[in-house]
Amino acid sequence: MKPLSRSSAGTLYHQLLGILRGRIESGEIGVGDRLPSEADLVSDFGVSRTTARRALDELRREGLVRREPGRGTFLASPRLRSNLAYLHSFTEEIERWGYTPGARLVSREERVANEEVAARLEIGAGDEVLFVRRLRLADERPIFVCDSYLPVARFPALKDADYSTVSLSRLFEERTGRKVEHARQWIGAATARPDIAALLEIPPGIPMLQVRRITLVAGDAPIEFVEAHFHPERYQHYNELSTRPVEVPVLSARRFAACQHASACGPRSPAVSFFVRVPLCCARGIVPRGGRVRRSWRCPQTTS
Repeated sequence: MKPLSRSSAGTLYHQLLGILRGRIESGEIGVGDRLPSEADLVSDFGVSRTTARRALDELRREGLVRREPGRGTFLASPRLRSNLAYLHSFTEEIERWGYTPGARLVSREERVANEEVAARLEIGAGDEVLFVRRLRLADERPIFVCDSYLPVARFPALKDADYSTVSLSRLFEERTGRKVEHARQWIGAATARPDIAALLEIPPGIPMLQVRRITLVAGDAPIEFVEAHFHPERYQHYNELSTRPVEVPVLSARRFAACQHASACGPRSPAVSFFVRVPLCCARGIVPRGGRVRRSWRCPQTTS
């Protein structure tokens, strides 16, 4: 194969990266195929090992390839991408990317709400909830495990619903007559527990994306608290950022202390932001760090 030339447009690194991307886009390298090793690239294109390594690392950083120790670098399956700028269902996301969405009901059982679940659903600890675990699929491939807690005392029609259906958002609207209007979401990292790993067909203990969300319907009523664990190589969250801060109402420390619910769902509540523990009903979102209030919004129980 002809070595790359320094007189050509672009550095050797960018030329090599362009060649590898071209092979991927043309289908010459397919999903699961092994890419040339660093030694192969050095031999074929006359580049240094450092340049070859940089090109493969960039493809891995972009999520196009995966590296398996002792085996090599392989073209990864395309990752589904979720836009964080607006609320939408997984079914809509899958369909928009041209895949066929699916859901497999893993388990369904009646439980009593512990303190965390109760705080997030704004119900009493010990109240009845319906726990539903589903495995979400795209073209029959496992994408994420979704654990939902539903307040069936507030919405009795949810108790005998068919949870093997694809979209819970549609089911909520059909069963309750209320549309899903907004949600509060926390994104973090976790390690794959054995039961989650088995469903996603990945090794236990590896890092993965964890999303926790409270879904609310018309009337600002929480209808679902969900904890989802995503396949590390098949899904990513995406958003675009602006340098302009978003103006949001802030709950002052005085009004926070005066909230009548502070004792009921105070610091022991697992209503956790990224920075500190605060009452769920008083601050939902990013809250004080280093003495500054980043973002919060008013307790719905506080009228003034």
